[in-house]
Amino acid sequence: MAKYEAGWGKPPAPGRLRAVIACRLSRDADDSTSIATQEADGRDWCRLRGWDVVAVTYDVGVSGATRPEDRPGFSVILNNLPFVDVVVGRSLDRFSRSTSHFASLVETLDKGGATIADVNGQVDLTSPYGRFVTTIMVAFAEMEREVIKSRILRSRAELRRAGRWLGGAAPYGYRIVPDGTGGKRLEVDETSAAVLRKVITRVISGVTLSQEVDRLNREGVLSPLDYRKALRGELPPPAPGYSEWTYSPLHAHLRSDVLRGVRVVGKRKDRRAVRDASGAPVRVGPALVDDQTFHALQKALDAASVDPQRPRRKATLLLHVAWCPNCDETLYYNSRQYGETRRDVYACRAVREKRLRDAGTCPGVTVTARHLEAHVEEWLLTNLGPIPFKERVLVGGAGDRVAMLEELNADINRLAKALGVLRGAAHDAVLGELLGRQEALEELQKEPIEAERWEWVPTGRTVAQMWEEAEDVAERRLLLLSLGIRADVKPAYGSRKWDPERVTVGRHEDDPEAARMAEILEEELAD
Repeated sequence: MAKYEAGWGKPPAPGRLRAVIACRLSRDADDSTSIATQEADGRDWCRLRGWDVVAVTYDVGVSGATRPEDRPGFSVILNNLPFVDVVVGRSLDRFSRSTSHFASLVETLDKGGATIADVNGQVDLTSPYGRFVTTIMVAFAEMEREVIKSRILRSRAELRRAGRWLGGAAPYGYRIVPDGTGGKRLEVDETSAAVLRKVITRVISGVTLSQEVDRLNREGVLSPLDYRKALRGELPPPAPGYSEWTYSPLHAHLRSDVLRGVRVVGKRKDRRAVRDASGAPVRVGPALVDDQTFHALQKALDAASVDPQRPRRKATLLLHVAWCPNCDETLYYNSRQYGETRRDVYACRAVREKRLRDAGTCPGVTVTARHLEAHVEEWLLTNLGPIPFKERVLVGGAGDRVAMLEELNADINRLAKALGVLRGAAHDAVLGELLGRQEALEELQKEPIEAERWEWVPTGRTVAQMWEEAEDVAERRLLLLSLGIRADVKPAYGSRKWDPERVTVGRHEDDPEAARMAEILEEELAD
């Protein structure tokens, strides 16, 4: 930031000035304007004029639009003006590229008894005319900065709409590859994409995202951060345990259009897809999931309605499967610890609320969790295990068209609002995008809608196979719910022993196909 010479802080020698060389560069490089070159030219300039260099300040990576007092190096000069007679820069734009900032700097130096000089001899502050010419030159430097800024912004906008990757780390599930034209694009990374696709499938099926985070950490799946390190050779793959998966980043990633290979801009709630002149999303790579799966995922996340900072509690095997017939409510899982003994139970609401017991509605139902879970599992495998398992799938109807219609309407509303405050080329570009989205909406609305219906699709597996292949408690619970399994548990009435007679297990689903499966089962058992 600053290098001090032997004369720093001392009175000037007779007939000599104390000079500080101010070096600034937006980005250091080994060329004619590098920091080293600026310092060398400044020292030569001071030596020819008989000035003593008492310090050199450095501002690397600092724009000329930044106020001098806000630069780490130059602020050293302004905070120590009693020790400075002249500030030397290689050229005028090293001091500032803003006329207002330059005028303020000159005034500050005047009050402190100092002045400025440049190696190229452009600055002359000894006369009103010299100050006027200097101000004009600074104005040109300011205009040049604005032209450069405009060119960079226009170039970035063109790159965004051209479908090229602008830089930075690839989103999890993708990798960066050359596009064949000197640029870069995204390509699906099958290893990390497989992890995401599995998460997406399970979330759509009903597994909570917090459960997925627990599963990923439990199975030692590398987090996105550690996976990138492993690809760079910084970790020996697989290398679990270095950093964990967390809820919020995964939730944000699953919400992002980047899963569809679309470029996104903005942060958090302001993130949106970049669109071309026709209003279509700009693709920077292939889709990791198709649009239908993506919209189904968004519906599942919407239905969960979970605050990313406060994930839902873990589901248990018999939640909404085990019921109290008196309360007509599901039993809830409770963890209990008695000294060294752990005794987890399922209990109904009456156990917690004395008013229900006093009213005679229910005396309270409590049952040991491991006994009840084992009993339900045994009943399932004995009675339904051999039956071919079919998935109930909703087909037809508007389906994912609803999500697409909502997306198009949201885009149209956003573009219409922006149109009112734009002029010229920007107005024409947004208008073209708006018309493109409107045409897409009209075409989508013209498509015929097939009648909505439920279909049972064979999986090629039996119920027992599905149960054994389930990876965790969450998947097994979903299987029980899909089969309509219900276990009614009667009160124990003071008994502390496990009594399977208290439990009635059966199928509880108002569905013709389910009823037919039950009839087939009864016929097979009768034979």
